[in-house]
Amino acid sequence: MKTVLAIDVAKGKSMVSLITDCGEVLIKPYEINHSKNDFDKLNHKISNFNLDNISVIMESTGIYHRPIERYFLEKNYNVYTINALYSKMYKRNLRKTKTDKLDCISLSELFFTTDFRKYVKPNKLYSNMNALSRQYFALSEVNSNLKNRYKNLIHLCFPEYELLFKNKAIYSDIALNFISKYPHAEIISNTQIDCLQNFFKKEKYRHWKLKPMKIKEYAKQSYPSVSKNDEFVSNLSVISKLIFNNEKEIENLRNKLINYAKQSNYFNKINSIFGLGSFTTALIIAELGDINRFNNIKELTAYCGLDPSIKQSGKSMNIHGPISKSGNKYMRKILFVSILNIIRLSSLCHIENDIEIYYRKKRNEGKHHYAATIACTTKLLRQIFALCK
Repeated sequence: MKTVLAIDVAKGKSMVSLITDCGEVLIKPYEINHSKNDFDKLNHKISNFNLDNISVIMESTGIYHRPIERYFLEKNYNVYTINALYSKMYKRNLRKTKTDKLDCISLSELFFTTDFRKYVKPNKLYSNMNALSRQYFALSEVNSNLKNRYKNLIHLCFPEYELLFKNKAIYSDIALNFISKYPHAEIISNTQIDCLQNFFKKEKYRHWKLKPMKIKEYAKQSYPSVSKNDEFVSNLSVISKLIFNNEKEIENLRNKLINYAKQSNYFNKINSIFGLGSFTTALIIAELGDINRFNNIKELTAYCGLDPSIKQSGKSMNIHGPISKSGNKYMRKILFVSILNIIRLSSLCHIENDIEIYYRKKRNEGKHHYAATIACTTKLLRQIFALCK
């Protein structure tokens, strides 16, 4: 006799029910908190029935299902974590009734009528890499917003900084440290040239004598939008420090990811693809994990959300629709940027590359740049899958 513990997960609490394949409800649906005490009480109730072959089914709900998933895995239960979209389709009913108790029943019915793949605990290496990868993307997004704010504040406090530190130099360590210390033109005008020169000398700047003189000259001519006592000035100083610290943390994450990735058997294989550097390879491994868990390329393509959406109505059928975008958005971003890099390097180095040839072929067929690039991402994914398998 098969028995399943159906769990409808919510934030900090869950509705649980123990049901057999005959439809007998051994434990009526009731609510538990995500605490060790409640988990132990539930486990004790289940053990009183002396049943074999007990499984646990729950929806994957972001991070909220993680505590209960961890507990039952450690207690050696067969755990099935399913996509919430899949169970949502099964829960539909004519009356449009939805309660946590009914969700438990629906999950148990779904378990007994469908074959699911048992949850396989990920390797610690890939788990740690994924955590670092998500932290990298989160900090990169924050840094992007900070840099936009930083540029706006520079225009208000000392617009000439963009002429003194051109292009990406405005985000360099020396520029960030200098601007955090001297965020306004008037502050520089009132500072002796020796102090400015000493700053650049300590930073081991090549033109430590000439650069401060140029800055001083621009500062005297500048007329900023705000006075030196305005709060915008202190904001610029704070933002400069935040970007500096963020950049250091991002660099630390990059190095950690690469060191972890080199421990994986897939690193050298993926890194051998033209245009993929060590960090890009590390991000790919972090997001895909153990590639052997995918049985075929279709599963991997669907995981990345690159599978085409299919629409049929009567005799009309479109099998070449837009990509579903229902998978891993970080992996799509990595692949997209990688393709742009491969195409750029192939053109610069005049090296014939199958990705670049495929891109040109799609463009000659009249495809838009983005459509051709997306087509290349699936080709790159097939290459990665073939090398690793």
